[in-house]
Amino acid sequence: MASLTETAYYTRRAINWSIIGLIGYILLKILWGILIAVYIMIFPPKAPPPNHAFGSLPSLKFPINAASPSGQLIFQLQTIQGSVPDASVSANVYFMPKTGSNLLALSTAQTFAKRLGFGTNPISDPTNNNIYRFDDPTAPLRHLWYDVVSTNFIIRYDFQQDAGIFLNSNVPTSEEAQSEARNLLQTYGLYPQDYTGGDVTVTFYKVSQSTLVTVPSQSQADAVRVDFYRPLVANTPIVTGASGGPISIIFSGSKNTQRRILQFSYTYWPIDYQTSATYALKTSNQAWQELESGSGYVLKYPTGNVITVRNVYLAYYDSLDPQTYLQPVFVFEGDDGFAAYVPAVDPTYVDATH
Repeated sequence: MASLTETAYYTRRAINWSIIGLIGYILLKILWGILIAVYIMIFPPKAPPPNHAFGSLPSLKFPINAASPSGQLIFQLQTIQGSVPDASVSANVYFMPKTGSNLLALSTAQTFAKRLGFGTNPISDPTNNNIYRFDDPTAPLRHLWYDVVSTNFIIRYDFQQDAGIFLNSNVPTSEEAQSEARNLLQTYGLYPQDYTGGDVTVTFYKVSQSTLVTVPSQSQADAVRVDFYRPLVANTPIVTGASGGPISIIFSGSKNTQRRILQFSYTYWPIDYQTSATYALKTSNQAWQELESGSGYVLKYPTGNVITVRNVYLAYYDSLDPQTYLQPVFVFEGDDGFAAYVPAVDPTYVDATH
């Protein structure tokens, strides 16, 4: 029978060996994790091939304006890399569901117009059967254009016809304008859930020859604009076909409710983030060549026709017009605010007839 001294001795040895074993196990696990991380870094796993599950995609439709095409420009590439940076070989494309017209669509529009202080007698747009105009019976310069299918709309106040609107006005600060804009969207149930966490920008304007031109500060401003943007999708930014967010509000400094909003532009197309497919992309060099050859859409046209491009990246294009899928584009940015887009999906998987 072992003595108490022997029992204590063997117990201490067992404890010591257990501690050493535990430490060794932890060190081996850490070392193994480091080895796996290094191996993945050196030999990264190949991404699964694109599934092209939606079939042929419709070609992207960019706005037609004086800023396009890019073929009228001469491009110089001066990126940090010294070349067009490599892009991923594939990207997700997301389904964008659309709602059809219904028998209550016009009634819904009339109810919405009434809540905003407009009359309920719709005036149809001769160029688009889905759009109706509503006028404010007590403020003839104030109008609402409403799309009964998409429920997108735009409110405008013809400030050019109101000489006194900017006299003795008090333009809100950046923080005040953001708060007022958010409250307005939330009051009317217009703040989309998937805009949460997106960027919000504020721009100050001064009236010059009946148009709004940007100024650097509130002290010089006659109006302030708040733009709302979606947050990143799959760590990728979203761009639009306009110089600003799909949802934007321009406030004057007037305390009169009917003269307060100079413009309220609301364009929202839902995205089904759970329904997506992967598509092969062009190389960034292919996109650059298309831009140089005149196939790109120029969003912001600078002065002069020689453009220095300094930044190239992938983004998703959220059109102001309805589109069935959220597709990626190459974005080219340069001096003097230049910006242009080139569709990114491999043309093999794009139906140019749609």
